[in-house]
Amino acid sequence: MAPAIRFALCLLSIVTAFRAADASAAEIARLTPANSDIDVIAIVGPIAPGDGKRFSELAATSSKALVVLNSEGGQATAALEIGRAIRLKGFATTAPGLCASACALIWLSGNPRFIEKGSHIGFHAAYITRNGKLLEKGAGNALIGAYLSQLGYSDRAIVFVTSAPPEGMEWLTTGKARSNGIEFVALEGGNDAAPTPAARPKISSQRYDPISTVTKFYAALSEADGDAAAALVVPSKRGIGAFNEANISRFYADMRQPLTLKSVRRVAAHRVSAEYHYVPSLGRACNGTAEVTTTYQFGRTLIETIRTVGKRC
Repeated sequence: MAPAIRFALCLLSIVTAFRAADASAAEIARLTPANSDIDVIAIVGPIAPGDGKRFSELAATSSKALVVLNSEGGQATAALEIGRAIRLKGFATTAPGLCASACALIWLSGNPRFIEKGSHIGFHAAYITRNGKLLEKGAGNALIGAYLSQLGYSDRAIVFVTSAPPEGMEWLTTGKARSNGIEFVALEGGNDAAPTPAARPKISSQRYDPISTVTKFYAALSEADGDAAAALVVPSKRGIGAFNEANISRFYADMRQPLTLKSVRRVAAHRVSAEYHYVPSLGRACNGTAEVTTTYQFGRTLIETIRTVGKRC
């Protein structure tokens, strides 16, 4: 399995480098290392509706595979579909970088599961959409609990995952994994502490793209897609107030005219100005301007704060 893991890291870097900047779903790619009977399947980026079907179709012809994950989260329902397909096929999983929220649910399906030195696996209380409708936390956790039970996890592990705080992330360490009966194979010592986000990058970094991230965020708001919007926020602030998946879905679904992004421009190294328009279900049309502060964490551009600087209704 070690050669496959090394190859997985190479594949992950390639997929990340060439991933389209405007991609609205995870990039899913498969390759077979030379002189190996193990396929490597990489899942990079936010998990979106339809990704479960895409993954299943790609994995159907593989008899043995390692699934390498690098995702900030996304739609939990699609993640459960991917996880069931992984367990059915008996694939292994690893997360060499960030694997938060919905992605962490996928990681749990692997047999075996790998934790690496750079693994940042985070659990977050989930809301689930089914047939376009939002299910409250209790119903969502019931579905996640049933999924984990199907995977063979103990009651203690299920409670740990479904009780993850709605404010921020419950980062998995080797100690927490062992104390809650989540078995894994540690590579290079595993991850013994909660991760420390990387420092802000040099502005010349090609991977640091505030404009693209802010544009995707407001596109998710226009679709009332709380999962997609929250996946673009720093993990430590997800689930809190305006960054709560359920709050986003409820507020932006209740519009007579959906939010439309009118312009987005970079005003400073880490700040973007966004102008938008929407019409609430009750009330007059509104035009607003927000100042969005971004940061570079876990190898991606994420939103740190949003401050409204102007609003006319």
